[in-house]
Amino acid sequence: MLTYVFTWLQKKAEKLNYWRGQDTTESKTNIKVGPKRKLTTKEEFIITLVRLRRGFDVEVISDLFGVHPSQISRIFTTWINFLYAELKFLISWPSREQIASNIPKAFKHFPRTRSIIDCTEFFVQKPSLPSSQRVTWSQYKHHNTFKALISISPTGTFTFISKSFTGSISDRRIVEESGFLEKIEHGDDIMADRGFLIRDMLARRSATLNIPPFSMRKQLSSRAVTKTRRIASARIHVERAIGRLKTFKILQGVMPLKLHALFDQIVGVCGVLCNLDTQLVK
Repeated sequence: MLTYVFTWLQKKAEKLNYWRGQDTTESKTNIKVGPKRKLTTKEEFIITLVRLRRGFDVEVISDLFGVHPSQISRIFTTWINFLYAELKFLISWPSREQIASNIPKAFKHFPRTRSIIDCTEFFVQKPSLPSSQRVTWSQYKHHNTFKALISISPTGTFTFISKSFTGSISDRRIVEESGFLEKIEHGDDIMADRGFLIRDMLARRSATLNIPPFSMRKQLSSRAVTKTRRIASARIHVERAIGRLKTFKILQGVMPLKLHALFDQIVGVCGVLCNLDTQLVK
């Protein structure tokens, strides 16, 4: 798979314009000032994947490859944008026919399920501005975070990953502002946790929300208990998918603010790489 993806990207990679700051780029076909390039395009591709998977900072990768840290930073910034632009089509919204023909046994009680959604948070470095500290503060995580809405198909494939929002945003608002609702079609059934109070939003699109029943401080009926158990056994797969996403160590720990501009691309590329892995739910 590694060889296949690189072969598919190689021709365009050889013509990359390299990031040099906010306003300037450098083409590999231009005359460059400084020492001759030490790395091949495949090595640059590997460097990007290593940083995503292992979470190494530029100084560590600089030592491993014998290249100046500023060069590693330039390579990573260029390649993560390039990979996101070229591979983001692999996170796509499947048709009902595609879902129906691949529905796993775990969803035999929910055959109309089009998407299973959840929100996930990523720790970020504490901003210096008090206003930024406030909007990124997550009451749930007790930390400054970025938050994204994740959608998977019943097979566990990522079908939608929103842009990042600040940690203080509610699940309802992130669904409303992320563009997820534009994917919904008449008759779709969306599975989620109890915290997603979006039934009215889906109803306006003639779709339904499948969440565990509320107890309302009363003991649930045996039918409601059975439904809760079945939903939990199916919904757990979105948590497994998020867990697979976070095996990329760059998304673990605290994300430095210097990577803020690349955060959506980093999460998106990690999601693409997960989709190229083996099927999560069978």
